[in-house]
Amino acid sequence: MIRGQLPSAVPLPARCRDALAGRLCVGLLCAIAFVSCATLRGRGEPPPPPPPPSGQALTPDPPVPAEEEPLPVKAVEEPIVVAAWAEPRQLPPGGGQAQILVRIQKRGGRRFPGVEVRLRAAPGALYSGGGVLVTDEQGMTRDRLTTRKTAVITLNAGGTRYRFQVPVAESP
Repeated sequence: MIRGQLPSAVPLPARCRDALAGRLCVGLLCAIAFVSCATLRGRGEPPPPPPPPSGQALTPDPPVPAEEEPLPVKAVEEPIVVAAWAEPRQLPPGGGQAQILVRIQKRGGRRFPGVEVRLRAAPGALYSGGGVLVTDEQGMTRDRLTTRKTAVITLNAGGTRYRFQVPVAESP
């Protein structure tokens, strides 16, 4: 006898047999659906990375004429999805340092390496000094912000400008 199996001499009530068969069918259907979705979704590619933890939505700045562009980078010809956030999300009273992370993806969630990104902080200082950063194979790049007050980060990713804030907590 297999461990966990009832001896065949013990009859199961009909409702128990039906419930057991139903659970097996549901389990089998779930397994088939999972395999089908995984095959159709990525064709072997891993799922797209999760959204940035801060939950801040980036909104593009209105178009700026090229001669007024303060953060020039090489423009990307195809549509991109940009996610940028700070870790930690909020700095302690008096300020400090935060990592600014930027993720660039093509539509559909595929990573986009080689995209030029420039950042500017007001007030505050960036480790890059506002120079050109390039996304790695994962479509990511990072910089370090040092500030004592709430900073507004302006970034130009592939020719489109975005802004978000890194707040500094108030003193107790």
